Amino acid sequence: MEQVRMLLQEWVDKGLLPGASLRVIRGREVVFACDAGTVSAGDGQPVTSDTLFDLASLTKVTATLPAILLLLQEGRIRLDDPIGSYFPDCPPDKSAITIAQLLTHTSGLPADLAERRRDSTLVLPELLYQQKLLAAPGKQVEYSDLGMIWLGLLIERVTGEMLDAFVTRRVFSPLGMKHACYCPNNRGFEDIVSTEYCPLTGRYIVGEVHDEKAFAMGGIAGHAGLFATADDLCRYALSWMHDEQAIIRAEWRARAIRCQTPAGQERRGYGWQLSDPDRLMSCGSGFHPDSIGHTGFTGTSLWIDPVHEWAVIFLTNAVHLGRDHSLRQLRPVLHDAVTAHLVRA
Repeated sequence: MEQVRMLLQEWVDKGLLPGASLRVIRGREVVFACDAGTVSAGDGQPVTSDTLFDLASLTKVTATLPAILLLLQEGRIRLDDPIGSYFPDCPPDKSAITIAQLLTHTSGLPADLAERRRDSTLVLPELLYQQKLLAAPGKQVEYSDLGMIWLGLLIERVTGEMLDAFVTRRVFSPLGMKHACYCPNNRGFEDIVSTEYCPLTGRYIVGEVHDEKAFAMGGIAGHAGLFATADDLCRYALSWMHDEQAIIRAEWRARAIRCQTPAGQERRGYGWQLSDPDRLMSCGSGFHPDSIGHTGFTGTSLWIDPVHEWAVIFLTNAVHLGRDHSLRQLRPVLHDAVTAHLVRA
């Protein structure tokens, strides 16, 4: 794996990434760990195993998804439940959207709000009610932050707990994800990477969620807001790979990683994106077609190959360099370098 370490360091030295944490799992153990660069460009504080990254959309699969699956396996909700049964003031065009459709991004809701501003005020769930559907529920895959926001609100409505409290108690603590949290700036954490420059404050964002919608929601949301270390995500990945480390029963994990979307459209399970041999994937070409994963806008990714029993956690703060960065091109290169080694080993 020394070549992988050199590749990552080369990207840092060239200024393509400020810093990064990489972890590779094979079987039941972490076989490679590398922390490179600094928490922000020009900052001498190195990235370490204790460095927190803003996970952005990895929140969807590391917080919201396991919370929903726990409620499903306990019979507190059902996949075919219409969202209107939990939000009775929901308008007729959205009341029949099911929990399964929100999980698979086939609800018909748009991807995002028409305007994203860090000084916005969101009134929920009424704001979701006002969105015009792009398609009839169940007909079209449209990756949607709004659908995951709704699932976060559903978790709170069903459990009577705040989303962050529920996932900490039922997901992070049982798995030993000791650093995983929302709003780390309110919890005394200091080792956190910087994300994007904020013109409203005249400084880089550190310890506050980068996503504008999640920030407007107080930093706690179903689609974004979670911070964690690479080692936290190793524990989470292992819980999907091995029964003895799982908090979700095997039957529900199996359903979540099975393709649930219409033929010919983007392959998605419940929460997870599925690998697709016909598309250029962020995991490169070495992962099995049955692999699952997700990425985050800030520069994060998690891919699990259940056939080869591999997982790769790659966390960086590429958005610190601006939104026009090269991470889309770098991710497949890195994963191909890792899997090439794993095949030879």
